[in-house]
Amino acid sequence: MPPISTHLHFGKKLIENSTDEVDIRCFILGMVSPDTYDDDTFEEIHNLDEDGNLDIREFYEQFDFKKLNLQEKSYVLGYYCYLWFDEYYKFNASKLKINNYYDLPDNELAIAIKDLFRFYDIKAIGSFYDGIIRDINSYKLNINLKEIKNINIQKVKDKLLEYSKEKVPNEVYSYLINEDKYMNFIQKGCSKIVKSL
Repeated sequence: MPPISTHLHFGKKLIENSTDEVDIRCFILGMVSPDTYDDDTFEEIHNLDEDGNLDIREFYEQFDFKKLNLQEKSYVLGYYCYLWFDEYYKFNASKLKINNYYDLPDNELAIAIKDLFRFYDIKAIGSFYDGIIRDINSYKLNINLKEIKNINIQKVKDKLLEYSKEKVPNEVYSYLINEDKYMNFIQKGCSKIVKSL
């Protein structure tokens, strides 16, 4: 699955392309929430069906958006976007052509691709979330939604702070995946989810 940086890159694109009002703090807290699972809560947090597949439509349809306030809507939208992008990534990432000119072994190649994605993501995100993440610990989120009762918001905040301390990789193999094709991959996903909403 993609790193947090890729989810946040996708989230930034969605926010920029959305015509609806979004509380960015609540949105990114929702977007990071599924990444805070442990072995006991993985299935519930990721909304898996009995076959172990993501059921993103079921997750989305359990909420009555007319009854949610802006913070709740934004949080649920962020959470949904995480799940939706995981599914999109699962079925479409293989379309990104990998140019392994130097025959890196599989384990090195996987690390190099993850580093390259983080490099591209951080470059695309820029300072978009900086102020929000810096002040995230003082933000009080009061969401009373039984559907997501097992989420530990402090764990979510800690995950965001951990992400903010990640360093941009010093060296990446940019030849592995063309940057424009990667950006197009993210943009295509954004266009699809905007149409589906």
